[in-house]
Amino acid sequence: MSRTVEAAGAIVYRWKQGDEHIPTRVSTHNTQQNSNPRSLLDHIELCLVHRPKYNDWSWPKGKLEAHETHAQAAVREVGEETGHVIRLGPYLGDIEYPLNNEGKQKNAHGNGRRKHISYWMASLAGEDRAERLRAVIGRVSSPDPGEVDQVTWVSVKKARTKLTHATDRQILDLFVDRVEQGALTASSIIIVRHAKSIARKEWSGNDAERPLTPRGAAAAYALNKQLVCWAPDELFSSSWTRCVQTIRPYSAETEQPIATADCLTESAFAENPAIAYAWLDALIEDSLTQQTTKLVCMHRPVLGGIFEHLRSLCPTKSLRRFLPSRSPYMPTGTALTLHIIEGEQGPTIIDIQKVGPIVY
Repeated sequence: MSRTVEAAGAIVYRWKQGDEHIPTRVSTHNTQQNSNPRSLLDHIELCLVHRPKYNDWSWPKGKLEAHETHAQAAVREVGEETGHVIRLGPYLGDIEYPLNNEGKQKNAHGNGRRKHISYWMASLAGEDRAERLRAVIGRVSSPDPGEVDQVTWVSVKKARTKLTHATDRQILDLFVDRVEQGALTASSIIIVRHAKSIARKEWSGNDAERPLTPRGAAAAYALNKQLVCWAPDELFSSSWTRCVQTIRPYSAETEQPIATADCLTESAFAENPAIAYAWLDALIEDSLTQQTTKLVCMHRPVLGGIFEHLRSLCPTKSLRRFLPSRSPYMPTGTALTLHIIEGEQGPTIIDIQKVGPIVY
């Protein structure tokens, strides 16, 4: 048995009801707001839950189940404890403490099993989006009163005083740091490398029609369960078969169409990569304007150029490391989630997360 219990959760925010600063009114191009994104803290509320077993107020969270990633667990546990469908945003950080300190206001040192919790920034999915996501995550019902008997929305200032545990206030500090980066007006781009396809030497047909292997198809289905955590609004893909097949499970279950882009095929990119770069720049600009999440599936040879193009948007070396300069760039059937803001010098990446399927 592992000595560490893995768990995940989220700080879920919403815009204050009746406030002028609702999402559709927050412009990523508003220089006054960009100069002081912290001011937006006054216009949001955070979700806290009360656990009767421990008589404490905390962030919604819970332990990972079998064959589940931390991101999946965060989305599921928030749904179970609050009744809300959420979409993840930038990663916040993690905490760890002795398991026997669970629910205690004063922590004691211990050498026994420990609990490790990963936290995300998250927003409400919205009813229309939540309806299509339920096909993948299942139905979200009201919380079990034995686990959570109160769910409340409070200001950031009130959350700091209402939270029972110091470790939860540490995560709140990380949330505020993200807000100061501009995360409340960020958009997201999800880059997917297509799943494992039949080898070229084993395929006698047109390379554009080379399909996934059975294992690749399984990975594509499993990746579906991860992509839903970030709830992409629009799906794009190279027009070649193996890319389209990789995101087809997500498209089919959420009933979202796939728009193909010929400039992302291997042959078109080799001939004129500038067209693909211009297409991606336009996609990022559109995502920032609409504050939406776009998903793009592409090939390994294309990733090298795209990553080089995106590294210029990374303000730190630690972020640039997520976009390697050497092939294969990222494993087949995996994804990267990029969270982007409109910075002073143009689009700026503030967070990158690796997303991988669990095939079992």
